[in-house]
Amino acid sequence: MFARVTTFEGDPERMEEGARLFSEEVIPWLRDATGFRGWIVLLDRERRRSLGLTFWATEEAMKDEEATGGAIRDDLAASLGTTRTGMDYYEIVVAEALALERPDE
Repeated sequence: MFARVTTFEGDPERMEEGARLFSEEVIPWLRDATGFRGWIVLLDRERRRSLGLTFWATEEAMKDEEATGGAIRDDLAASLGTTRTGMDYYEIVVAEALALERPDE
């Protein structure tokens, strides 16, 4: 499995809104994309940075920006006044699933 890590900078509230919109508008489409396996968003409010991690079955799927919504992601970020500042690719060599609690639980 592979992970694409995308870094954004900007207003934390806008980045949180971007994650919500991405979840509602892009993730359903990505689920149909070849090789998509999931995603996580990390937000550092103090440093005004966010990391978007997407998980892919193959290296080819991970690096195919056109097929995996790269333009949609960047357009959404720009419309919210945030900036994509980096993108890195990783092979996942060890993983354990987390059971996340919701804040309202």
